[in-house]
Amino acid sequence: MADKRRKRGKPIALTVILLLAAAVAAVFIFINYRYKITNITITGSDKYTYEQLYEYVFENRNDENLLWFKYTNSRAPKPDIPFISQVDYVTKMPGTVEVTVYEKSIVGYVSYKDSNMYFDKDGTVVESSAELLDGVVKVEGLDFNSIVVHEKLKVPDMEIFSVLNDLTQYFSKYGITVDSVSVGEDSSLSLAVGEVKVLLGQYDSDMADKVYELGCMMEKLNGLKGTLYLDKYDKNTSNVIFKDETETK
Repeated sequence: MADKRRKRGKPIALTVILLLAAAVAAVFIFINYRYKITNITITGSDKYTYEQLYEYVFENRNDENLLWFKYTNSRAPKPDIPFISQVDYVTKMPGTVEVTVYEKSIVGYVSYKDSNMYFDKDGTVVESSAELLDGVVKVEGLDFNSIVVHEKLKVPDMEIFSVLNDLTQYFSKYGITVDSVSVGEDSSLSLAVGEVKVLLGQYDSDMADKVYELGCMMEKLNGLKGTLYLDKYDKNTSNVIFKDETETK
């Protein structure tokens, strides 16, 4: 009798195991189908392509299933992306992950020991990189002895960073591209635009007007070599001095 019960018990146990396996497989298939990631958006950066950011933000995160994504995201380290200060993830049903990146605020950069040291409007060095970013102005003439990333550049006049921030905003507003900004010992400012040196003088209330005037003259300066004396600019007159040093054949 005992042998017969054992024989009947084996098919029952096998059936239970098969049913459990089928249930687990069904749950797995359901989760894989129901929470499958079908759409990933990444926004917030002009410095990187979608593909570059994708590699960074999903390096330690599952990109196929929303549940697994949430699990891996909770345990993954913060993405270490140059020039990006923060990355936010939002999941939405069905199957969408929205990624928003926030770029570090950069005003300019200085060259230091074969590296480009990028700083913000407060003079804090936010990044060190061999990469040259489009649209970021090189600043020359700042007086400093050393640089530490994530700390402020120690220069005699810290107000210069606010001035540089204003200048870069004027450049953007008036569509001007400059090669570099130079700061003189007396805090006077000059620009390199191609082979033209633009003297702006010390920062004053007319600085926005000076940069606007430069924007109006950009086409005329194309291909020329010389010095533009906007430090002598008077908004009440239309006289702007340009010393032409262009070689003529």
